Amino acid sequence: MELFFNSFMHALQWQNLLALVTGGLYGIIVGVLPGIGSAVGMALALPLTLRWDPTTALIFLCASYKLSGYGGSLTSILINTPGETANAATVLDGFPMCEKGEGGIALGASCASAVVGGLIGTVCLIFFSPVLARFALHFDAAEYCLVAIFAMTVIATVIEGAVVKGLISAGLGLMLASVGFDGVSGNLRFNFGMDFLADGVPLIQALVGLFAITQALELAESAEAISKLGELKGGVWEGFKRYFHYPWNIIRSSAIGLFVGVLPAVGQTASGFLAYMEAMRESKHPETFGKGDIEGVIAPETANNACMPGDLVCTISLGVPGSVGAAVFLGIMIIFGIPPGPMAFTEKADVIYTLFMSLMLAHVLILIIGITSFKYFARVSLVPNVIIVPSIIAVSLIGSFAIRNMMIDVVLSIAFGFLGYVLNKTKFSPIPLLIGLVLGDMIEKNFHRALLMSEGSLSIFYASTIDKILIVLSIFSLFNTYITRFAGRFWRAARGKM
Repeated sequence: MELFFNSFMHALQWQNLLALVTGGLYGIIVGVLPGIGSAVGMALALPLTLRWDPTTALIFLCASYKLSGYGGSLTSILINTPGETANAATVLDGFPMCEKGEGGIALGASCASAVVGGLIGTVCLIFFSPVLARFALHFDAAEYCLVAIFAMTVIATVIEGAVVKGLISAGLGLMLASVGFDGVSGNLRFNFGMDFLADGVPLIQALVGLFAITQALELAESAEAISKLGELKGGVWEGFKRYFHYPWNIIRSSAIGLFVGVLPAVGQTASGFLAYMEAMRESKHPETFGKGDIEGVIAPETANNACMPGDLVCTISLGVPGSVGAAVFLGIMIIFGIPPGPMAFTEKADVIYTLFMSLMLAHVLILIIGITSFKYFARVSLVPNVIIVPSIIAVSLIGSFAIRNMMIDVVLSIAFGFLGYVLNKTKFSPIPLLIGLVLGDMIEKNFHRALLMSEGSLSIFYASTIDKILIVLSIFSLFNTYITRFAGRFWRAARGKM
């Protein structure tokens, strides 16, 4: 308790509070800009902090890491463009709410999700890091492969009424994920002689194209505004209060986010879609999902925000990053002389726990920003498309170019934009394609690693209890739509005979 108290007082020092506020605001800006993301944002800010006190520098960078995901929810809801892949599931119901004039309510629910989910994840990070880290050690190559496959099968329920089309779209994403160097043999494949594809299809440029450019093209078809009603219904505070009407959704999504967070290399994207699937499966009105249901915003955003502290569990306790952002933060910790591992909690306990306390305070900052300013952000949905469309295209393409300073990245984003536009017009959602692109490398590498460990025997994929549970969950997820439909018909037929 003395350590917690001293760390809290250290976090309240003016320089650390200033680092928290400026880092948080910087993170929101990074999250709002499509294509930048938390990892790139931290990398860009690192040179500015090298001469700072290590604790202050880590607070600034961790705050930017935390709030960049929060900023990404803004664009997901307002313009159907996730600021990061972690916010991809939020667009499914966030943007339809915006179209109905409920953008303020969706933003309020997102704010509450960031505060509550983040606090739950941070408390678990502080008190249960060693236990969660030890649990994560039970996952090996086969388990990681099956977790990724399970996340892929989630699209069977997310893409309502179009299971086969969702799987085809995901398969296209897996095909694109195989471009570039083979992670096992090192052979170059499917790049058709184009050197810029040697490292694979760039994820950020694909995300910018599939969502930002695609959405701009669709908005360009009409001179109206995003809100089809031309007015706003409800406000941020109403959305914040409505969030607490769904306690079971909050608890379940937080647990999913924390669980996925402690699994290395799985990441927030999978946690968002898993939480969304479970929310829809447990809902009394699953048919409203994808059409502007507030639970479709609550579930993925709560999971994402609980997942971020979970990412830090393995990063700090074991030195095993749980996501790209956590990997960058791992490198930053080492640069500032804080080697990760169990000894970090003894040798650098003052720095680590001050960082944890600052992370708790970051949620107060989120609450203040959300309640005071999001009502103005919601008005974006009333701006005419003739202004919104060129703004989206300009900001998106600048962000795409800024990653590697290569003009070909702009071309790639435009190409993916037209691909996403065609997919939408033919009722093929681009979201499963993005999931396949994100998880394809993870599936392939862990599949090969598992076969190498078992000397080619497929029995390794159903050897442990965890494997069997994941296989059952994947099968159920894949056929859940058909099972639910059959059960409904059977129940109605049974009731008709009574």
